[in-house]
Amino acid sequence: MPTYDAVLFDLFGTLVDDEANAFPGARECLRAVEAVPWAIFTSCGTDFARRLIAHAKLPAPPVLITADDVLRNKPAPDGYLLAAERLGVSPDRALVVEDTLQGIAAAREAGMDVVAILRGRSPNFARAATYVIGAIADLRLEHTAGAVAIETGD
Repeated sequence: MPTYDAVLFDLFGTLVDDEANAFPGARECLRAVEAVPWAIFTSCGTDFARRLIAHAKLPAPPVLITADDVLRNKPAPDGYLLAAERLGVSPDRALVVEDTLQGIAAAREAGMDVVAILRGRSPNFARAATYVIGAIADLRLEHTAGAVAIETGD
């Protein structure tokens, strides 16, 4: 199982749905990484991101990066690179969980591995991703020896 020093999550479409509710498995996934560095990077603004997190009853991330924090948003790598920097981890030791082509491109350009969430789309959608899963509930992350291990069920 591959291991990483940090996990970086997209917010809208990855952890929360169109109604601002947590996707099944989102809270469990965040609980699995609470002992390692983790962050959320979202293309929306800070106030909206905080409202989404609160409404979905997700834990507040140790680091929240939003469109307000970067000059260039996804597909540029700026947000994911800033998240890794603020967490104190090397980008190549961070795992990103994303659901959009722009987010996958941003993470890959940052030098990070990516778990793409299909949400009913064809696997062709996520060709650039490192791992592909159907939904956040399919992602298995385990804290192990100061890192997080991933098992996607592939």
